[in-house]
Amino acid sequence: MRTGMGVKASLKLAMAWGLLRSGALSLHRTGFERGRAIILFYHRINDAADPFFPATPARRFTEQVEYLARRYRIEPLDSVLVWLKEGAPGPPRLAITIDDGYRDTHDIVLPELERIGTPATLFLSTAPPETGRPLWTDRLRNVFKHAREPVVELPALGLTLALSSEEARLASLSVVMPLLKRSPPARIAAVLGELEGRLGCGAAPPTALDWDQVRRLARHVFSLGAHTHNHYMLSHLDDAEIAYEIETSVRLIRERAGAAVTSFAYPNGEAADYDQRAIDVLRRLGVHSAVTARPGFACPGQDPHELRRISGNDPALAIFATRVAGLTPEMGRASR
Repeated sequence: MRTGMGVKASLKLAMAWGLLRSGALSLHRTGFERGRAIILFYHRINDAADPFFPATPARRFTEQVEYLARRYRIEPLDSVLVWLKEGAPGPPRLAITIDDGYRDTHDIVLPELERIGTPATLFLSTAPPETGRPLWTDRLRNVFKHAREPVVELPALGLTLALSSEEARLASLSVVMPLLKRSPPARIAAVLGELEGRLGCGAAPPTALDWDQVRRLARHVFSLGAHTHNHYMLSHLDDAEIAYEIETSVRLIRERAGAAVTSFAYPNGEAADYDQRAIDVLRRLGVHSAVTARPGFACPGQDPHELRRISGNDPALAIFATRVAGLTPEMGRASR
């Protein structure tokens, strides 16, 4: 089975490189990619190679953006959305977005985008710069990274978790994270507090942007969008909590960074992670668009509050290029 999967992956990679090197992707873009926008998204971008805090390597990010800048028209997200509203005439346009708000967006991404001359949008979760504390998801990752007990019991989740090795801690994290993502804030706080108290792993290192860095991003190539305050999955909140999460992030970006917020990214961004209640709050606040993590392209006539995006998480440039061009099966299904 492993050999078969390896052969299949190798053939896919070889075909992708063949398309890229032959110039076929340029012909495809000219003839078949019209009438749609490509919205890319990233999270962490650094070379730490930390399995508990996965990131896109900096060189890979630079390689991807340089490729895109040579072949596509890259614009701020708001400009791309205006173009879509006008019917998306001509070749495709592309927007780069980065979620959450980590310091590597300031330290690594900003200099590269300035050098290449490319705009981007940062979707910021505002609790870290406001409070100085990491997102709850990063606190959870930190717990499992530094845990030294061989096992921990979590009666609240009905789990007994092995922690005796890095592999075991990563496996346990992969079980707990999705359970908590789909939990209300009180349960997240209780489980996380119990884990931190029992395992005594200390505070997570400061990896989030502060407001000075956010303001510097906004003065240069970045536009700012909201990504909630605490990064909770909105569909698992009550009405008041949804309103608080969205309203607080929009207000703080306006007050602390002086930026009007017209776009939003749903935390986690899958179809089950947001619902009509969140869309209603966004419309009431005058936030004209929202992006998901569902794969696909943005096309004229789509609901502007459920725009699809493409992840930049590809190890090979050729695979990335063919996905951006819509030449992989999953992108073909999701492209319209």
